[in-house]
Amino acid sequence: MLQMVHVFVDYWNFQLRWNERGGEARCDWAALPEVLMGALTRLPLGEDLDFQGMRVYASCDPDDENLRRWLENFVERQPGTSVAILERRRRYDHIRCRACGYETGTCPSCGQPLVWSAEKGVEAALITDLFDLAAADAMDVAVLVSSDSDFTYPTAALQRRGIKVINAMWRGAGQELARAAWATIDLDELIPKLIREMSGERRSVATVVVEGERT
Repeated sequence: MLQMVHVFVDYWNFQLRWNERGGEARCDWAALPEVLMGALTRLPLGEDLDFQGMRVYASCDPDDENLRRWLENFVERQPGTSVAILERRRRYDHIRCRACGYETGTCPSCGQPLVWSAEKGVEAALITDLFDLAAADAMDVAVLVSSDSDFTYPTAALQRRGIKVINAMWRGAGQELARAAWATIDLDELIPKLIREMSGERRSVATVVVEGERT
């Protein structure tokens, strides 16, 4: 019996760790579903796993057109992949000296306003899709690529419904989520398989049925 597998990627949670651990190498996002599906075959999930698709959740600054274009024109065009892009909200901040009480909303060095952008809605969008698919009986296995502890309780709730949540995690990060998951995948081990090749194309996994004996 085929088990329907969906992959959910918390983009910034994954990408920032990749930047730390992958060195100068770029991640091959086109290969990510295939590599994760291969890692699943080493878990006691049964013989037949059916890749249903990968969903990527990312936030962008309003003026970051390069990232938005890459997500829309490359990542989302990969077979079986969809992207949810949420706009970051800019907020003005200030600092206050605890000793004298002086406050400022500009940089003491260059005089520019202190601005930061907040990520809004990514966790909510991902969790909503998890439970929508669960309610529709359209998912048996969820691969959650994140180390964010905000997903710990949703993971436990899904597993009470009989859905196996596999946490693809970086070593030393997100231990609480990892403990709640049915099993984990070590992303650090997958780095060599995910380094982007400058030439050649990887085959699509959009319609492949992954057999248990596949390596």
